[in-house]
Amino acid sequence: MLLFVTLSCVAQDNVPVYSNNVLVVGYREKTLQDTIMQEWQHKDILVDTVPGVSSEKAYKNLESTSGNTVIVAVIDTGIDIDHEDLKDQIWINTDEIPNNNKDDDNNGYIDDIHGWNFLGNPKGENTHYARKEFVKILKDKGFFNKKGELKIIDNETDSIILKALGYYKREKTVLQEDNAYVLEQKKEYENINNKLKNYFPNQNYNLDKLKTIDTLANPDLKASVKKLHEFLKYELTQEWLKDFEEYNDMVVNYKLNPNYDDQKVSGDDKSDLKDKDYGNNNVIGDKSIDTHGTSVAGLIGASRDNEKGIKGIANNVKLMVLRAVPQGDEYDKDIALAIRYAVDNGAKVINMSFGKSFSMHEKLVSDAMAYATKNDVLMVHGAGNDSNNIDDINFYPKDYYDNGDEEFTQNFINVGAIHYKLNRKFPAYFSNYGKKNVDIFAPGYNLRTTAPNNSYIYESGTSLAAPIVSGVAALIRSRFPNLKASQVKHILMNSGYSYDIQVTIPGKNKNEKTPFASLSKSGKVVNAYKALLMAAQMSSLEKTN
Repeated sequence: MLLFVTLSCVAQDNVPVYSNNVLVVGYREKTLQDTIMQEWQHKDILVDTVPGVSSEKAYKNLESTSGNTVIVAVIDTGIDIDHEDLKDQIWINTDEIPNNNKDDDNNGYIDDIHGWNFLGNPKGENTHYARKEFVKILKDKGFFNKKGELKIIDNETDSIILKALGYYKREKTVLQEDNAYVLEQKKEYENINNKLKNYFPNQNYNLDKLKTIDTLANPDLKASVKKLHEFLKYELTQEWLKDFEEYNDMVVNYKLNPNYDDQKVSGDDKSDLKDKDYGNNNVIGDKSIDTHGTSVAGLIGASRDNEKGIKGIANNVKLMVLRAVPQGDEYDKDIALAIRYAVDNGAKVINMSFGKSFSMHEKLVSDAMAYATKNDVLMVHGAGNDSNNIDDINFYPKDYYDNGDEEFTQNFINVGAIHYKLNRKFPAYFSNYGKKNVDIFAPGYNLRTTAPNNSYIYESGTSLAAPIVSGVAALIRSRFPNLKASQVKHILMNSGYSYDIQVTIPGKNKNEKTPFASLSKSGKVVNAYKALLMAAQMSSLEKTN
């Protein structure tokens, strides 16, 4: 998945988003406490005047507060399974004896106590980065020279190649613009550091002290004070610039580097689903890199009763960890095997907060999705952060084939992201949308959630909206186990809350408005309270028939 946002745009919304459905930089706990309510996703529009999913209302007012334990598989980066708010919620494979180097349950995976890591090898080595899919395509077709430079291409007619070339050139341009912007702002900070060193000798900048500087008496400081005020207002700190510079370096060295060997560690054939002799049971990965999965997991099932951190949407949930998403584009085979693992090991909901614009082995994934459908498993997917209409632009994985619009599964639900502001900004500015291919929206802007090493963070993205829906789905499947996955999808979409407002279409001019209902198939925002009421009715009818 691609997002072409330069840093000059970031300051407008203060939430930089990048290609794996996740933030370039999240904001650590308390950074935004003065500007946003904590855990607004749980609120109710009627009770709190906040457009959350009414989960607090559901827990307070519905009698059915207990249910069966539901396994939710999280296909993502690694997850900090030792986190104070997650450790009691992590799935344990009781059929496997820990660390005896044997496949006790004969499922094909040795010592898979909490899930599996598809980004590694049996020696314990792990992969953390991957190339973008369009780079893989161009590399495989011989469009790069040995130095990694794009060859001159004439008379090319293959539509996929032309599309991949367009994406590659566009991302290279954006990267150059972002690097130039970072360099410009670093120079601004150098000037600020010199001009204001008597006021901020340790560079501990803050707005209160900045306001005390008399620029009338010191006109030579006026430009620096004005610029620093802008930086502080939008939290564009020197640390932020350093982090983004490191991210851009990562893009150069890995994501857009055709010569980076992202299969060196695993060594498997990415086109052969039967070649499964790779991976390991390290589902945490590197906590300094694999942060996204921890954030996703917390929104689904962080402990609700430990008086720490946050509350997940679902109780009675166990989180199965399937590490299959690197920094870059995931491999279709890894995703396909992760889906099949989740199904075979008892998951009833699979959260899929990842995506991309190209798919070299799409059938591997669609066959795995069909397998999940056959076995009554619900798949919940983030619709993507490209501000695109995905009725017109493919975003993978998807639940329909390219040769037609008919969905091949009713067990897949695609989720867009909303803002907490009930105005024209209601659909998050980065969210993909589509009347056919986005099913429903959920909170996905500045959500407080878990981060590695017992910390918490504010993050945004459709990959944060998807676990909200996964949590609601788990609530339903826990309390009403007689309902099928397709029925749960029906309930989620039809019980959602409708907002009759005109909104800005993501990625379009702010004056170009449309009814919010036109941006998704259901036209609604998921609502736990209403979903549980509808599920109770449907479950009762099922039992009487």
